[in-house]
Amino acid sequence: MSSSTLPRESFLAIAAVVAADGLLKQDESKALARAVSAYGLSPEDAEAVTSAATERVELASIDLSELDGWQQAVTYAVASWLAQVDGVVNAAELSTLRQLGEQLGLPRPKLEAARSAAYDIAALPRDQRPDKYDFSGLEARLAEKLPALHRASLPPSVR
Repeated sequence: MSSSTLPRESFLAIAAVVAADGLLKQDESKALARAVSAYGLSPEDAEAVTSAATERVELASIDLSELDGWQQAVTYAVASWLAQVDGVVNAAELSTLRQLGEQLGLPRPKLEAARSAAYDIAALPRDQRPDKYDFSGLEARLAEKLPALHRASLPPSVR
């Protein structure tokens, strides 16, 4: 289970990225399902995300305006990670990732940190690398890269 809460809209956006090339590969589909499960989406929301990936939902149709800064960063990091889970980030996925970054409105350095967190995990030595679907590990790496944004997402008693 992940430590953050991401809304359905985050996963609809992530689905738009992984399915952008029209080829929802088995690794991508499995990773998306694991992410939905890790973040505790309801069965109805999980079904909507699966449909969005299968039917190639348009990213522009998803309202991401209610996400806080940490949710924006985690959404972008998870989308970056799942886009490359099959070993290839093609032009369509990369273009949709760029569009997601613009739609989220995070400053470029924070987007780069989110993308970097996803790629850093893949570059870790095997004995230090989290499981392929360890979203808590991804968030921990992201929190190292964006500590102020992470702290701002925590309840005041924990900050």
